[in-house]
Amino acid sequence: MNPKFLYSDKRLITDLKNGDKKAFEAIFSRYKNRIYYFALKYLHSAVEAEELVQNTYISLWEHRHLLNEQLPVKSYLFKIAVNSVYNYYKHEAIRKKYLDRLLYSYPDMENTTQNSVEESELHKMIDTLMENLPLKQRLVFNMSRWEGLSHTEIAKRLNLSLRTVENQIYRALKYIKENLSEEYRIWNS
Repeated sequence: MNPKFLYSDKRLITDLKNGDKKAFEAIFSRYKNRIYYFALKYLHSAVEAEELVQNTYISLWEHRHLLNEQLPVKSYLFKIAVNSVYNYYKHEAIRKKYLDRLLYSYPDMENTTQNSVEESELHKMIDTLMENLPLKQRLVFNMSRWEGLSHTEIAKRLNLSLRTVENQIYRALKYIKENLSEEYRIWNS
């Protein structure tokens, strides 16, 4: 048995602050079980509780120069343990929130991918159908739908009447809708 085990906390802290490993071992032996069962009570996992004990003592060693001999070492250890339990739950809450977002967004991602594929197929079908349109009609439709120009802007650019532009767009849309497969016609209704 380590003879330092019989020392008071005050003496152990003094020795620990000076880097005495035997004092550290004595503190570890004296409080490890109490900290373990405290952690187990809140973490409900022996593995997590053991890890918390290790981290508590690592922190004690790393911050030994900050210890005050007038305060019991048990207070330091439990303060570290309580903070560790708090941090564990905070980390778990963040992890759970991340996993929930991932799980809830997964179907959306799948739908987005599916929608992108379907949209791409639709564009290909429309492009194929547009090749069958008369040249002027195709040009007017492209300017309206793909370039985003207004009917008035198209009429000015092509030196056409507003009524002609409207007719060309109407006829192009009618042709495309009539020739799309049933699945895509529903989308554009």
